[in-house]
Amino acid sequence: MWYVNREMERRNSENLSAVGITGAQLQTLVFVHRSAAGGKKVCQRDVERELNLRASSVSTMLANLTSGGYITRTFAEGDARTKFIELTEKGEKLCKKNRELMDKCDAIIQDALSEEEQEQLKTLLIKIFNHING
Repeated sequence: MWYVNREMERRNSENLSAVGITGAQLQTLVFVHRSAAGGKKVCQRDVERELNLRASSVSTMLANLTSGGYITRTFAEGDARTKFIELTEKGEKLCKKNRELMDKCDAIIQDALSEEEQEQLKTLLIKIFNHING
């Protein structure tokens, strides 16, 4: 499993390098995208909790995403300390491209397995996931 994971990470890193962002930056964009789709606004503290990163690291990362044109940050009404993060069109496009890449990775894995093997793999992965998350 480690080899499969490593190969998928390598492919993802190549794609991220091509657009000039890091894995943590992509995770942030996807988190903001999913939250917005669920009707939730995201602030810096939410990103800190989600990615388990220090405030200073997240602040720098968000500044880079802002200057790269992937997000905007706006002050919450009535609270000058809180800034909400929203994706720009460029950020939305990158999330869509990432989803397409994940779908391609899934297809590669599925093409290597029969229907029965796919079901077995799914069952085993769920079992492992549940064990890890206890």
